Amino acid sequence: MKALRALPLAALCLAAACGGTPRLETRTFALHYLGQGEVDQLLHPYVDFERPGAKGAMTSTGSTVTVRETPDNLDRIARVLAQYDRPQPFVQLHFKLIQADGAARADSSIRDVETALRSLFRFRGYALVAEGFVTASQNSGSEQTLAGSGGPYALRAVIQRLSGTGDSAVVVLSVELHFPRQPWQSFQTTVGVPVGKTAVLGNVTGSTSSSALILTVRPDLVGN
Repeated sequence: MKALRALPLAALCLAAACGGTPRLETRTFALHYLGQGEVDQLLHPYVDFERPGAKGAMTSTGSTVTVRETPDNLDRIARVLAQYDRPQPFVQLHFKLIQADGAARADSSIRDVETALRSLFRFRGYALVAEGFVTASQNSGSEQTLAGSGGPYALRAVIQRLSGTGDSAVVVLSVELHFPRQPWQSFQTTVGVPVGKTAVLGNVTGSTSSSALILTVRPDLVGN
């Protein structure tokens, strides 16, 4: 009978302990594609480093991340890694360098962007000077030379981040355009562009004060 009386008391003490201090577990996850900085950014919200009496902890190496947390948070971390620790899709960036001036003309090769250009600028005519393609994945980029009237032009593009999936994806990229013959005309910018949409990145004065060179880009996912 004494043993039977002790059981409810033991159960009560266990319940109180569980309610006061969370039970932590340690789990190690294998990493395949994410870098350490990306892992830290993704998982930090799921680790309570300041929890009184039961602080969470996280240690990452090049190929694994070890987390000490509650079972629920560890399960959440497993789902986050399953979603993001995957091969990154490649993005193709289609650049167009366009001459804008007072010559009234139509260029069928820029039909997809001419309406947008006319809403932003007040030139009479627009014509394609050069175009180029850059294919890269997140945290990578490429440099190439664009040949065209007034060129060559040096183009450098780096994809900093790809967020979202499918048609809702947004590409954050940094772009530099250099004019070897007119280095003071060079410019650089960082911008987020939805996949499948064309964005005007910038413009500089052309060979005359009444003309300009305009750079546009359209990102598309490769193989999607």
